[in-house]
Amino acid sequence: MRIAIFTIGTHGDVRPFVAFGRHLQGQGHDVTIATSDRHRGIVEQLGLRLAPLESDYAALMARERALMESGNQLKMAGTIASTMMRWVPQWARQGMAAAHGADLVLGSGSGTILGAAVAERLGVPFVQAQFMPLTPSRHMAPIWPLPGMQLPAAANLALSHALRIAMWRILARPSNALRETLGLRPFPLLGPWYEREQRVRPQPILYAFSRHLQPQPADWSPGRAAVVGFWSLDQGRDWTPPQALQDFLDAGPPPLYVGFGSMLSGDQQRFTRLILEAVRRTGRRAIVATGWGALESAEAPPDVLFLKDAPHDWLFPRVSLAVHHGGAGTTAAATRAGLPQVVVPFLADQFFWAWRLKRAGVNPALLDRRTMTAQDLADAISLAAQERVRATAARLGGLLQAEQGMENATQALERWGLLPATEPRRVRQLA
Repeated sequence: MRIAIFTIGTHGDVRPFVAFGRHLQGQGHDVTIATSDRHRGIVEQLGLRLAPLESDYAALMARERALMESGNQLKMAGTIASTMMRWVPQWARQGMAAAHGADLVLGSGSGTILGAAVAERLGVPFVQAQFMPLTPSRHMAPIWPLPGMQLPAAANLALSHALRIAMWRILARPSNALRETLGLRPFPLLGPWYEREQRVRPQPILYAFSRHLQPQPADWSPGRAAVVGFWSLDQGRDWTPPQALQDFLDAGPPPLYVGFGSMLSGDQQRFTRLILEAVRRTGRRAIVATGWGALESAEAPPDVLFLKDAPHDWLFPRVSLAVHHGGAGTTAAATRAGLPQVVVPFLADQFFWAWRLKRAGVNPALLDRRTMTAQDLADAISLAAQERVRATAARLGGLLQAEQGMENATQALERWGLLPATEPRRVRQLA
């Protein structure tokens, strides 16, 4: 089959789809990844076809450093929606080209808007793949604004629907502009989920996170949703570390890892000083990954190494603890490596994963980046380094290592009749 995958966003949004695309291609399918040209290297390195989309989130986030620093997620979402309006004319053309001849379209995040519209225009099935729970449920509160709230079942359901509608109202304008450009009818006020007469088949959803962190609620229909496990892009086997990194690792006990991936901070110097002071107060060695720009390389003390990035599956087994932003990909890699964690969320689902890791017993403190002091972070690191937390993290890591997220996702697509069944194999339990 020919499969088009639409993924728009940061490295953390793209890498799981590249991993799943490689998995599908290994099963004989022809896979195209539609994303920003910024991600061309990782897509083509793994032998997948890239269909470029106008969608440079790195440039957008760099322009909006101050807004990200403020923590105003609604305003940030509005800014993203306004930017998407400028992308709509290119998206219609580029999206149709990316999915030309496709038998199945997958998409996530902003890619859901584009992928779903293109699939409907072409008359082929569309499947969402999400890295956070979005389907309303009686058994869990919505992931935003206060994940983990203990509410009555009716309140959980009502608030989840309210969040869904609020998200739709922010994205309605670019979504409907795109649909009209493609010759499709716009969706109504409350969004595509609440039409009296649905014009399209309800979209099934693959939830690419672990049931050991977030079990599938009992009221999610297995015919519509499947929690399959994380999709991890492992590159460490073929990666050679810089000599400075190898020398630092060899020079002492396993260090801390501190990194915030694709996130940006409004004041890099201040945030970097805070991190270095917190590390100093713990008395530990640390590798500090600067990523896209939350931190900056500075003059480091002898027990700190600055690094732009490194494959998590190579680096994390060599460190003792991870301090990170709580993105789904980093959460997956750190948990699978059996690491205690300290999460400093910036936006969106990162607050949810911070809470889930706390509930799992591997992230002992919930920190607020805007008010966090160096002592707060140092104290959280000390708590996470306790033997009790380390033992819990090791057990949880073993459970995640045994999961086969991409294989489970393939089986779900086969069960839903969206992929042809392959040779019979042992069925793994889905949450």
